[in-house]
Amino acid sequence: MAWRLLENKLAIRVNLSRKGVLVDSSTCGLCGLANESCCHLFFDCSFARRVWGLCHRWLGVSVAPHIQPKCNFHHFRLSCASETVNIVWTTFWVEVVSELWKHRNNIIFNRGVGDVTSRPQALTKVKVNVWWGPSRDPRKKVNKLPAGGVARV
Repeated sequence: MAWRLLENKLAIRVNLSRKGVLVDSSTCGLCGLANESCCHLFFDCSFARRVWGLCHRWLGVSVAPHIQPKCNFHHFRLSCASETVNIVWTTFWVEVVSELWKHRNNIIFNRGVGDVTSRPQALTKVKVNVWWGPSRDPRKKVNKLPAGGVARV
């Protein structure tokens, strides 16, 4: 899902409309105030900004986030950090955008509510998934790749 976000290939309302798919509205499924583009949905929407703010507070960092997905992703990684640290940061970023996507889909397809407090377990889930990533999950065998990446098999 994250690579689709980075390539602007997600089935969001603006992209669907551009391809001629009939959608009831092009407004954001989380806030209902702006067109639902990748930039807006994940980084500029008031709901998304609140989620990122909670995450940044938990991490103890202060950032001026980019609304372009690729810029945001590269900004989130630390240029002077080790590859291991950046794997954790990348995992965290992927988990946050995945939770935002799941929450948006819950609102659209299950008539959920667009409120950060309606899904308080989302940040907890992100924290658990980052902490118990693939290398710490005893059910998954992890192979280290020569470039320092991690692959599940």
